[in-house]
Amino acid sequence: MRLTIPNLCFLTSSIPIEFCTDGTITRLGPEDQNHATADQILVLTWLHVGLFNLKSIPTISLFDTIDLPDDFHVPEIYDGTQDLQGKNILILMLNGWGDMILIQPALRAFYRKNVSDGNPPRITIGCNWIHNFPYPDDPYIHHVCPNIMTLKELCNFDIIVNLIPANYQRLSHLSMRDMYLQIMKLDDEYGGRDAPALQPNPQRVDKIKPILDDLRKKTGKKLLSVNWRSRFPHKNASVAFFLKIAEELSHVYQAVLFKDEQDSLIMQKEIDESKAPVMNLSSHIHDYHDTTAALSLVDAFVSVDTGIVHAAGAMGIPGVALFGPFPPQTHVADYSSIMAIRAPYRGKNCQEPCLETCRGCAEVDYVPDRVSPCFEAIEVDQVIQALNEITNHCHGVDKL
Repeated sequence: MRLTIPNLCFLTSSIPIEFCTDGTITRLGPEDQNHATADQILVLTWLHVGLFNLKSIPTISLFDTIDLPDDFHVPEIYDGTQDLQGKNILILMLNGWGDMILIQPALRAFYRKNVSDGNPPRITIGCNWIHNFPYPDDPYIHHVCPNIMTLKELCNFDIIVNLIPANYQRLSHLSMRDMYLQIMKLDDEYGGRDAPALQPNPQRVDKIKPILDDLRKKTGKKLLSVNWRSRFPHKNASVAFFLKIAEELSHVYQAVLFKDEQDSLIMQKEIDESKAPVMNLSSHIHDYHDTTAALSLVDAFVSVDTGIVHAAGAMGIPGVALFGPFPPQTHVADYSSIMAIRAPYRGKNCQEPCLETCRGCAEVDYVPDRVSPCFEAIEVDQVIQALNEITNHCHGVDKL
């Protein structure tokens, strides 16, 4: 029997190796001289292969297809026809943290379609967010595991829902959620187009609330979360642009920053050099659950397209999201508390939206430390007006 799974590969190694997925370790022992056993074969995506540059490691072998004994149990690939009641289901994906929030309604709809009164499917999410999975307590998710696993672990499941192909077909008219709905064969009767919803961890909220309350008291201002940096450099804006926004709003808002340690160090240097009126509170943020708790307590936000936008939108926090590479209608149309601004950029090499996910910005020759000119097409006054409109809509605040 030959096993092939679209966009996935099989890995063997002549030496022990391990992968860390958001704090969870997957280990692989060296293969036997004659034949690798199921616990000596890893299953991962070809995207992982490129991300970790695995083809350059001589002790590793990679295969599209693997030969297995005819009586070896392998999961079925979901095609929309199988009866999933009572089955162990693996939904395999590779997403950013914001995408994990965006696709939540699709996962709810999948469960809704296949649930029964007495024997619902047991759904495991194979993803790259284990410790930071944004909705860990939702009842329709049985378990969360890494999207890199041994063949033995993979074969513990009855059905695989392979969502990896969606990463190869970013489209201007379909969001990641919409593509997942198509792959999972879900029509409108099961939902899936409702808005994501997040609940911050109460203990995390209690931890950071006194800090934000004290800041409000000392400044006499509301709090505005700002973020000009994404995981990908072509989605970043310049600190000078956000400095102007913070200055224009400083009579009403104290701008605050919540980022992970690596980004925080870079952004603090930019704050110091530009003398931006932004208070960096990132020392209180240790993971994305802290980020969600902090966002739940601010009055508004302005951010480039990142997970912060999705978390804020899923909690109903009013704000403005700035888009360059991707069109807003595929990312934030379902969030009633978000006003989106699209950068109508036209350059020599590209026209927005470019739909580029990883390489960077063509307009700056993909140089990683250069800011994309996309956001130069947005005026500060546009952002101020949009923030005024959305906060009026959500809370009825006075015009800025």
